[in-house]
Amino acid sequence: MGFRSKLIISFAAIIIVTLLMALVFFSYVVGRIQEDASAKATDRLQTITIQVSNNIVNESAQSNSFDQIQAVLEGYASLLNVRLLLVDSAGLVRADSQTSPSTSIKGEIIKNYELTPRNNKAYSNTAPLKGVQWFYYKRPGPTFKLRSATVQAERVNFTPQEIQAQPVGNILQTDLWLAVPQSEISTDWRDIAKGLLAAAALALILAVGLALLIARSIARPLLRITRASTQIAQGNYAQQLPVEGWGEMARLATSFNRMTREVDRSQRTMRDFVANVSHELKTPLTSIQGYSQAILEGVADDPPAIEHSASVIYQEAARMRRLVDELLDLSRVESGQIELVRREVDLLQVLNRAVVRLEPQATDKGLHIQTRLDQSQPLLVAGDADRLEQVFTNILDNAVKYSLPNALVTLAVEYNPGSGEILPGNGRAARGLQPPSVRITVSNLGALIPDEQLPRIFERFYKLDPSRKRKGESTGLGLAITKELVEVHGGTISVSSQPLGQPGEGLTTFTIVLPAISTRGSEIAPASRVTSN
Repeated sequence: MGFRSKLIISFAAIIIVTLLMALVFFSYVVGRIQEDASAKATDRLQTITIQVSNNIVNESAQSNSFDQIQAVLEGYASLLNVRLLLVDSAGLVRADSQTSPSTSIKGEIIKNYELTPRNNKAYSNTAPLKGVQWFYYKRPGPTFKLRSATVQAERVNFTPQEIQAQPVGNILQTDLWLAVPQSEISTDWRDIAKGLLAAAALALILAVGLALLIARSIARPLLRITRASTQIAQGNYAQQLPVEGWGEMARLATSFNRMTREVDRSQRTMRDFVANVSHELKTPLTSIQGYSQAILEGVADDPPAIEHSASVIYQEAARMRRLVDELLDLSRVESGQIELVRREVDLLQVLNRAVVRLEPQATDKGLHIQTRLDQSQPLLVAGDADRLEQVFTNILDNAVKYSLPNALVTLAVEYNPGSGEILPGNGRAARGLQPPSVRITVSNLGALIPDEQLPRIFERFYKLDPSRKRKGESTGLGLAITKELVEVHGGTISVSSQPLGQPGEGLTTFTIVLPAISTRGSEIAPASRVTSN
């Protein structure tokens, strides 16, 4: 079963259960309301019955015929919007306020009829009259004296004691009915339930249609993501989803597209990394194998040749060891497992040590390292002094290595007090405030770096011109490690290259920004060993 079908069935099940619960609850509430309304209606009808029956008995005291009583009943029935009947002891309907032939039962006999007790109470019951169910109250009606054995009678005002004293065959007792249709008193809740079921069926049809639309809008992007994920699992990483609409689905598509781009980039980086590592290891391994074979086969049989072969093997092994060490170092930095000994470091001292280390190399190339540093007071940053020295050594080494002969390498530092202070050992400024920072720039005149290659400068093993790679050169990991170390210290690093001098020449500038501690002149805090996360 597909996702869309499951979604539709889930929607339909929820809707059906909700409708059934609503139906049961509504039917219960309606039933209670109807019971209360029916009780109030019958109480009111009982009160009206007693008053009306008393009035009719009194008003018919002067009437000596059923026709006159018929007129009285019609008058009250029209006034009260009820039905009035006069029924004798034999069940014969003597008068009926409804005169229509289709509804009147005047002259008909109600089988097995029993008079109500001769008291002041009103008794309720229901009866079908001409196919309609009626609810009625009945009370003793007028009493007539028989004039003959026929049905003729005259109206007589007997007292209850006199009625008891009269022979039963000499008097005619009647009941007065006050009736209303049963539907006006109470409605069968099952009739309401039928209407509710019809409404629920219509609502279910509309809800299922709406569920189809909703399921389609939800399932379609998810199915696209599923298909794209399958393609990614098969190695096809160039998958992009259309960003449609708004809300979570649009954000999901955007996040998925960003993820696929990152995965694609990571895979390309991994492939490049494996290829670069293989390439970097291939040359020293070939040299080691060739020279060791020369020694084993006796080709290098004199001491100078053996010494030269051993020297090459040693150098290439050292180069491989350096490559492995830098790879491990980069891996630890990227994974956050590098251990930093954080303290308040005088950045000027770190920079001076880096310059002193690179001066011999610069002198051999005819370069001059020009520094613009204010040595009057310390410039404090929070970090590991050794790692920071590694950062600036790598940057200066890169500038010296790729500078034109007899050129100038410039190292400058600029302090920015900001608008807030960093507390010692904290490394963070108060919210809303800009902490003080220090900006270090290293510039050199060399080959112009194209704009499209600038973003890749800090990638592992990336070479601007692979053909220029020479034996014994750096592994191509220095700038990648430098970038990670700067970011571990909460700083940023960037590079720019501007055309300058002859065509193809340019001024390349590395810019590093690090958060500074408080202001110049702070006391050095004791070291604390922490692990970067």
